[in-house]
Amino acid sequence: MKFIKKIRELNRKRNYLKKKLKYKIALYKATKKWRRMPTEKIAPSKVRTALMIRNEGKIGDAIVSTCILRAMHEAGINIDVLAIKANEMIFSGNPFIRNLYLTDEMDPRDMYNHAIPDDLIITLKNNNYDLMIDTGIWDTGLYMPKMIQAISPKISLGFNKQKWLSHYDVNIAFNHYQSHVKEIYAAIMNYLGFPDASNQRYEVYYKQSISDEVKAIDFFTGDNKKVIINMYASHDDRNLTPQQTKEIISGILLKNNNVDIVVLDYKKSFVKDFFIGAKVYHVPSLYHAMAAINLSDLVISPDTAVVHVAALYDKPLIGIYRDIPDNNKLWSPGYKNGHQIFTSTFVVGEDASLVDNVLNAIDKFNLN
Repeated sequence: MKFIKKIRELNRKRNYLKKKLKYKIALYKATKKWRRMPTEKIAPSKVRTALMIRNEGKIGDAIVSTCILRAMHEAGINIDVLAIKANEMIFSGNPFIRNLYLTDEMDPRDMYNHAIPDDLIITLKNNNYDLMIDTGIWDTGLYMPKMIQAISPKISLGFNKQKWLSHYDVNIAFNHYQSHVKEIYAAIMNYLGFPDASNQRYEVYYKQSISDEVKAIDFFTGDNKKVIINMYASHDDRNLTPQQTKEIISGILLKNNNVDIVVLDYKKSFVKDFFIGAKVYHVPSLYHAMAAINLSDLVISPDTAVVHVAALYDKPLIGIYRDIPDNNKLWSPGYKNGHQIFTSTFVVGEDASLVDNVLNAIDKFNLN
């Protein structure tokens, strides 16, 4: 059995390396097929228009990227964002964005099809951008050489690009083992010469009526401290189980008086009184979840977008993470009030010590 397991492991590694090599060859061919035309180069201090590419659907990534928008606007830079429908709500209504353009989500390995309608490509080209920002730190999209050639910015900026990928004028090295993801945007600010690049804050805008609606819900009224529990992550193996959630609720109530506990449930998996000692909130939208978190005194959540919403409002947080070196620093809470704990198992729901670790972490916060 050990021999068979070893063979399977070697086959997986071989297949991974074959796919990686195939991708690299395809990317190299794309750089040759869609050569970048020479453009007028300008100094970073002369940048007045910029396009930020946010064409993937991860909500947490989109929230973090908002930390650069105010700074660019205040520096006199008109910034446009190329987003997709799945993350549009993070950018819509932001007063620091000039234009918000939407396209289809693109996978880095999509073969040369930039998935942007021709009329939008013409619009982006006619905007005559001084700077295009590609914030990806992993694989460069196979469509990017064609996109950069078509839009033709004066400066194209990327991270961790191969030296032969000449479509990028500025290539910034980023170590994801040592840096939080928001340092991507600090690096951009440093390149542009902004003062105090480390002073970043996330900003998402939505209607006041949503905040008023959430404030009026019975379990958000009153003077008790409010604890928000989010069970769900983007992958099921990172979710809290109902049993873990029940035990966390019981432990909180055993240690703390005058606490109201709310479980966010956008999936509507549980009736509203399913958890003894807590209320279930069937969240109608991400904005409603954000408004609820803004009213909280403590947030408990697996590693997902809720962590970054808590950071947006600087709320005390217990973020539950699997111990993965690629992820631990990069996607940590990244702020002083954000407390990170790690599971002892890959599947969060299988960690027998998780509840105790969460309750011990709660002791750091004053809920009475």
